[in-house]
Formats: sequence, C-alpha cells, structure tokens
Amino acid sequence: MERNPLIVVSSRLDRVTPDGRGSSCEDSAPSIITAWRRAREADVGNTIVDCHVASVADAVRDAGGYSVTSDLTDIPRTHNYKPPSGLARIARTITKFDRFCNHDLIIHMPEHYADIDAKYLRALMYPLASNEVGMATLAAPLPTEADEKAPKISVRWNEDRVVYVMPEAKVGTIRDFSRDAARLGDGEIYAHIPVHIYRRSVLDRMVLVPPSDRELEESIEALRVLEIGRRADALFVPEGVPASMEDGRAIYD
Repeated sequence: MERNPLIVVSSRLDRVTPDGRGSSCEDSAPSIITAWRRAREADVGNTIVDCHVASVADAVRDAGGYSVTSDLTDIPRTHNYKPPSGLARIARTITKFDRFCNHDLIIHMPEHYADIDAKYLRALMYPLASNEVGMATLAAPLPTEADEKAPKISVRWNEDRVVYVMPEAKVGTIRDFSRDAARLGDGEIYAHIPVHIYRRSVLDRMVLVPPSDRELEESIEALRVLEIGRRADALFVPEGVPASMEDGRAIYD
C-alpha cells in the first residue's frame, strides 16, 4: 500500500455564481476550518485546503493550515456543468502543490463533510491496497427518507476483507453509480458519500477524459473511473454520516 497520501479539503462549489466566482462566503470559514482539523485528526498524511474566496483562505492560514486560493474562472471548462468540474479543480491544485508527484494517493474531502469521523479517512486507504483499484469512496445505509436525487451505488462486497482500523467496516467493488435506484438493478443499494481517494495516476487520467453523456446526465464524476476501465471500490460505513452531511444531491466537488 502506498503510504504518502495528500488530503485536499475543498470549499463548497454550490455557492459559486454563474461567472465562476464565489458569492459572499465569509460564513464558510468556521466550517472549512473544522473540516481541515478533522482531516488532520486522521493523521494519514499532509493536508491542504483549497478555497475560492481569499478571505476564507486567510482564515485557514490564521488557524495554522496551509491554504491555496483557486480562481475558478481559470479552470478550463470541458463540459456543460454549471460549476467548474471538481476533478479538474482538485487535479489543478495538486499539480501546483506537488508538481514532483511526491504524493501517491489523493483524498478529496469536500467542506460540507466537516463532521465526518476521522477514522473514515484512515480506513479509506484500505481499498487501495490492491493495485487494481484506481479510486475508492464511501458507502452508507440509505436513510429512511432518502432524497430520490441523491447519489447511490451498488456494490459487490468482499466479506473476507478486514479493515483493521475500523472493524465494523467492509470493502467491496462498485458495480455502478446512479441517482436513479432503478438503474442500479437488483440487490441492495447504498447511499454514496462523495469523499474519494484516488491513485494519483488515475486522477491524472480521469481529468484528460471528457465526460460521457451519462456522466452529464447523472452529475456524478465518479462514473468516469469506471468508464476509463479502472476498478472502483467502496468502504461501507454502517454508522452513515451525521444528518448535517446528508445534503449530497448535486454537490460536484
């Protein structure tokens, strides 16, 4: 297993105006600082914060974090998503921060998952123990009143895999992603928590491939890893996520 991950905490894109610039996001500073602290608690590697509002980046630096400010208008748009692509944004930030590719694994933790348990981030490294896996993400039980438009996944679980840092978790191979449960076929369907870990080479490949019609329709960038022929795994977290983090309907960063 590679042991030099980089955690990137990114500011929310659902507050970005159509011209690609941030709206008034000073109220975001406490949230993103909490997310940075939670990532640091995971203690699995370096952590940086990617903001798109200078004042928030300054607040992160004042708290002791390393922060960069992304001008979202500089990110080339290769598709018709309303906000800039999350993949393109993260890949661009990583290239600027780590141009010599010292980090093998990239964990992307969006700001709105500030309350995530740090052990989830540690356990998320386990699926990438296999060189066949290019990306992994989190799966959780569907809430009783799940948003019909929230991202979902179907998974083939490997009951023999043991996650030592989180014994209650399990690992499996993702069959498919969709917002439409009917599209995922028979079998159990799980909520997709869009916190991802990428093999660096796979992330670099993904940003070079244009999105398919289905990705545009679903607004799920994770589909691209399957479409380039790489395996994606899921880490099942039976406790799910706090209620404050269940707003994953169209968050594309």
